[in-house]
Amino acid sequence: MKRQAKGDVRNRPDGRRALLVYLRPDVIKRLKVAALDEDRPAYELTEEAVSEWLAGRQKGRKRKG
Repeated sequence: MKRQAKGDVRNRPDGRRALLVYLRPDVIKRLKVAALDEDRPAYELTEEAVSEWLAGRQKGRKRKG
């Protein structure tokens, strides 16, 4: 039987895992408003923004090396 990690409430079928980040209240408010405007969950917008930032960061590293 697979051991559940400490703090895991449940296993998500999509494989996502929880990550706690601290953001300024104004950023949280703007994210929530944007999520409502886009009719998407805030986690999707956050995941998309972080993924795009990481992809750009990776491209920058390839040019330097």
